Parts: sequence; C-alpha cells; structure tokens
Amino acid sequence: MTNNSEWNQRGNRVLMNTYGRLPVTMVRGSGCVLHDAGGREYLDFVAGIAVCNLGHCHPAVSAAIQAQAEKLVHVSNLYHTTPQIELAEQLCANSFADRVFFCNSGAEANEAAIKLARKAGGEDKYEIISLAGSFHGRTLATVAATGQSKFHEGFEPMPAGFVHAPFGDLEGLERLVGPHTCAVLCEPLQGEGGVRPLAPEYLRGIRELCHRHGLLLIFDEVQVGMGRTGSLLAYEQLGVTPDIITLAKGLANGLPMGAMLAGEEVAAAFTPGSHASTFGGNPVAAAAALAVLDTLLAPDFLAEVRDKGAYLVAGLNELVQRYPDRLQEVRGMGLIQGLVLREEFRDQGPAVVQNLFERGLLLNFAGHTALRFIPPLVVSKTEIDRALEMVEEALLR
Repeated sequence: MTNNSEWNQRGNRVLMNTYGRLPVTMVRGSGCVLHDAGGREYLDFVAGIAVCNLGHCHPAVSAAIQAQAEKLVHVSNLYHTTPQIELAEQLCANSFADRVFFCNSGAEANEAAIKLARKAGGEDKYEIISLAGSFHGRTLATVAATGQSKFHEGFEPMPAGFVHAPFGDLEGLERLVGPHTCAVLCEPLQGEGGVRPLAPEYLRGIRELCHRHGLLLIFDEVQVGMGRTGSLLAYEQLGVTPDIITLAKGLANGLPMGAMLAGEEVAAAFTPGSHASTFGGNPVAAAAALAVLDTLLAPDFLAEVRDKGAYLVAGLNELVQRYPDRLQEVRGMGLIQGLVLREEFRDQGPAVVQNLFERGLLLNFAGHTALRFIPPLVVSKTEIDRALEMVEEALLR
C-alpha cells in the first residue's frame, strides 16, 4: 500500500476523531522536509508543533536513540538511570533550577507544576491565576488553567482553583489575588493564543507582584523553550526568573518527554509519594534529550537561531508592507513568529493553510489570528525564502 488515500481510509476507520487531520500520511522526514505515502515532498514549518527543533531524524539524536535502545529501554523510577541523571544535571547547569521532575508531555509538566505550587503554598493555598488567551494542556486541570473558553466546552464543570486574568492588565491580575492564591502561571509567549509575546515590563510586573504577595511564578515554556526563541530558555532574554518552569515539546526532538524544573526550596515540597510518572525520564527519551542539549549548546548554534529569526521577521514584515489589506503585523521571538491577519481576513486563515499545504508548505493557524511559523531551528535561509514565496503566492490566490 503506497498511497495517502488508502492509509487515510484505514486511519479514519480506527482512530478517534479528535483531530482535523489534513488528507495525508507522512512516512519519512529529514531536516526540514517531510515525504508522504505518495512520495510528495513538503517543507515543514510546523515541526511537529514546535517539537522537532533539530528537524526530522537529526543524526545525533537518531544515533543516541539507537545506542541507548541497545542498552536499556525502561526500568521505571524505582531506580536511577545514567541518562536521566546526566540530563537533569545539564538542565540544572543551564538554568536557575536545582531539581528536575521528568514526565512525558507538556500537560503532565504543567500538572506537576500545579501540584508542586499547591503543595509548596501550604494549607488552603490552592488557587492559580493564569492569563486570558493562554494554553496549558488538555488534561482537566490544565484545561481549567487554560484561558480560552473553547477548550472548556463539553467538559464542564471545570476543576476548581483556577482564575484567568485579562491579558496585559497587571492591575486586573492583582485584583484576582486572594487568600487562597498560591501561584501565577503564564507563558512568556502565548503560542496557541496567536503568537502573543508578553512584554518584558509586564512580566517584570508579575514577578514583583508575586514577590509582594508571596506567590510562586510558573513559566510554561513548553512551546518556547529549548532554543526556540534564540536562547535555551526564553526567560533568559526577559530579565525575569520564575520559581518553576515547565518544558516538553522540543526537549527530546520528537520522543515523549516533559520536565518541570524548580529551585531547591520550592522543590523540597515534593517528597516520596507526592507525585510520580511511570515513564518519566525514560532512558531512551533522556538520551535523545541529551543529544538535543549538546547540539543546542554548541558554539554559535543559538546565535544562528537568532540570526535566522531576524531574517524570517524581515521577510514577513515585507509581506505586511505589500499586503496591508490582509496582513496586520508580525510578532514573536526567534523562530516562533506569527503573521497576524487583519480581523476581516481571519476567516480565510484555514483556507490559506490549506492552499499552502497544496503548494507543499506545512504551516498552521493559531488562535484564529495568526499564521504560525515554527520551523526546525536548523532551517536554512534558502528554505525561509521558499516558504515566504509560497505564502505570498497563497495570499495572491
């Protein structure tokens, strides 16, 4: 069986209908390029939704996976494993953190952060403030923390203990602080919310507010961490250090891996039995993540991400200047950029994505607001030029 149609029919018969999949079955990838079951090639500017930061089948990651799979695949967290320890050491050495909890996804990392914040907050401190437009995961608790009502529909009642502050309104956030509040949870840049960076002064205001009220500050860097913004972690560029940070997506370049990091004092609230994950920090996933970190931290790699991010922004801004009737602005950090459509054109966003798919460019539409560009960090300027050309063609259709 070698064509998309037959594979798609088989998948549609047995998989739950939880995704609006495009009519294609991917079978092979290399770098920024994917190939489908019919042999067609696509330039991938989705990167597994900011997961394949080093592109598809990066040689160092593939070699690390293969080598570890031949030695030890799983023993559970009843025992230490060397890849997990080495990975935790690397994450601590390259962040503010002293301790790491490993899990399998961004939602699980945020669940762990929610539990740690409540445990560290003490008796009757259970409420967490997040922001309108945020996205923190698909479990019931992380959906409740998500500040977009469309994700709540059909799953009510939401778990208690979560309130949402208006985006960009520091005074509005402070008015929500109450006797049960233990933490503020936010993304330095809202990815699913339409590629909306939080202004550094706003984040600094949140940090000061947390200090004043004795609250923990949690940064959800599931989408923007691991080099995506041009630094290993986005907070490094913002002049604000959180108390807890969550990672996933790009951490192991495609293998399921999440992590929740905290300083010693906060992490001490977790004791044996407080929280657990059967597969968290699996040796194969940890070995892949170590290869990712080694690559990201190599000399000049992150500087090149910043350079290519600036190159992409310049190209997108040229499109805004040429098509002001359809395009509003460009916003983002590094190699996560949003091309914001004018409000009257936003209903055309899905059609633009479909048109680009037909032309051979994979892109998505975030927050019913922006075309989201999240290519692998190894993307070349030539590939960026190709993507920009196809976007312009789609806008002219």
